[in-house]
Amino acid sequence: MSIQKMKLVSVVGPVNEFDRVISDYLLDCDIHIENAAALLSNVRGLYPFSDDNAFGAPLAKVEDFFRQADIDPASIPPVRGPETGDDAPELIQRVEDELSATLAQRQELDARMEENAQILKQLEHMQALNVNLDEVFRMRFIKFRFGRLPKAGYKKLMSYLSDIDAFFLEGEVDQDYVYGIYFMPAEFEEKIDGIFSSLYFERIIISGESHGSPAEAFRHFKEEGELLEKRRGELAGQARAIVEAHRAELEKIYASLLALSRAASIRKYAAHTRESFYVVGWVSVREAKDIEKKLAEEENILLVEEEPSIITKASPPIKLKNPALFRPFEMFVRMYGLPSYKELDPTPLLAVTYVLMFGIMFGDLGHGLILLVGGFLFYKLKKMDLGGIVALAGFCSMIFGLLYGSVFGNEEILRELAFTKPLAVIHPMVEINTILIATVALGAVIILLAMAVNIINAVKNRQWGRMLFDQNGFAGVIFYCSVILVAVNMFFPFGLAVMPVALIGIVLPLLLIFLKEPLSGLVEGKPDWKPKKMGEFILESFFELFEIVLSFATNTISFVRLGAFALGHGSMMSVVFILAGMTSGVGSVIIMILGNILVIALEGLVVGIQALRLEFYEMFSRFFGGGGTEFRSIKSQLND
Repeated sequence: MSIQKMKLVSVVGPVNEFDRVISDYLLDCDIHIENAAALLSNVRGLYPFSDDNAFGAPLAKVEDFFRQADIDPASIPPVRGPETGDDAPELIQRVEDELSATLAQRQELDARMEENAQILKQLEHMQALNVNLDEVFRMRFIKFRFGRLPKAGYKKLMSYLSDIDAFFLEGEVDQDYVYGIYFMPAEFEEKIDGIFSSLYFERIIISGESHGSPAEAFRHFKEEGELLEKRRGELAGQARAIVEAHRAELEKIYASLLALSRAASIRKYAAHTRESFYVVGWVSVREAKDIEKKLAEEENILLVEEEPSIITKASPPIKLKNPALFRPFEMFVRMYGLPSYKELDPTPLLAVTYVLMFGIMFGDLGHGLILLVGGFLFYKLKKMDLGGIVALAGFCSMIFGLLYGSVFGNEEILRELAFTKPLAVIHPMVEINTILIATVALGAVIILLAMAVNIINAVKNRQWGRMLFDQNGFAGVIFYCSVILVAVNMFFPFGLAVMPVALIGIVLPLLLIFLKEPLSGLVEGKPDWKPKKMGEFILESFFELFEIVLSFATNTISFVRLGAFALGHGSMMSVVFILAGMTSGVGSVIIMILGNILVIALEGLVVGIQALRLEFYEMFSRFFGGGGTEFRSIKSQLND
């Protein structure tokens, strides 16, 4: 349950060395850059850098050169100590001049190829028409329209085509449309167009560059397209040859420009005086040592390291550090919010309790195995954190499936095998009370764990009032434990002295919780710890206390759902078995397969959501502030 320890580092050096130092030492570091001007406001004569990036435009040009040669800029290795050289602008201009004629021809070619593709699309479905396009285009007193009709519209057209002053030549027919052309006298153009429009006729404009029959025109433009594609390949080859002739120099220039451009992008976070630049950021303790080693060879560069405890203007960003087994569950933590720097990371606690609750609610050896295998494959192949969570939840389902004796809903298989009898010890559908009581008891333990984490967080933040008098502090723990003891003694008497426990363990903690605000202010040394309006304070505290007591009861009872879903699993599978029993042979097998798939999908989803709900509402709400800022390395910040 750890959050990586952070240090605030400040890198200070000559202002004219900014680009080089950033490129050489910080761009590849795992550092979260902060706004230097805001954090170092006590430094006199400190100004933010301008946002101008003089390297962006030439970098974009060189990237475009490589794309013309089908070279991936990402494949070019980085350089140390980037220097573009005085001849870099001249070389970039020379390559640009050499490429300009080729690129201009290619742009014209691309425009012609696009136009050619459009004409081919127009003619594609008209090739079956036996008309001469040149003659059609020359007609003056007869109007024409190429296009298509839905089959229903075409059928309707045929029923009354003889009654209108137009005729339709049918071309290609596909699954949905009839393609063709209709002719009409120019004087009836508006009327005939209206009729065809009512039949959902869609017009297709044929280019005037088409000659001969539609089939001949289609072949002509297809051949032309092949020639254009060939010519484009030749031009691309010419561009590649030009770039390849200067590739070595361009790669050096590109790598230097890239490093300098990225360094210039840090300017929006950095600040400077007349002589010095300042870059401030958070790094892990290990990363701070690495940066210190790198900068040791630089005489004019100063590295200042500060502990988070003395920083008042910024809080350390949060970088969670968990074993690989728990890492997928960080996704759930981020959904709620990251913990603050002085809080415990709840990921391991969430991981253990989540899979435990999932297993209790969805205990089945067969279904759990499917979830385990499916989740593992998604986690490994798709790199999905949710897949890892499903796999671990499925493993826990298998464990509880052994305890319940359930295999794909069948609760008799394991009980009939001699070597598995010690495993199938609980029968949820029979031992209903045991299941429900056990899950409520587990809920009480989880609530107490959450309260313990709250106390630890309060100590770490030196919030003594929260630690002592909060409903999730020591007062709340004593009250809750005392209520549990009294409740257990009522049902299973063990000689508990109820009255002393009620007075000391219930009434006194409630009184402390009632007086939480003034007592917290008193122990923390606040001068204004006394309530200003006593009547208002008493009224508000009374209703808050009532809500707190009620929430303890409702939060505990919420865990009954663990047992209820364990019973629900057996009920759902019973329905599947009943339906399968109503048929025989292949039908029974199909019902069993589909029924199990439905149960895994539906119940798995519902159980997963319910377990997460218990985590967020019954656990996290007791100790988790969720006000942390995620650590973002310099590389991700530069991509903003």
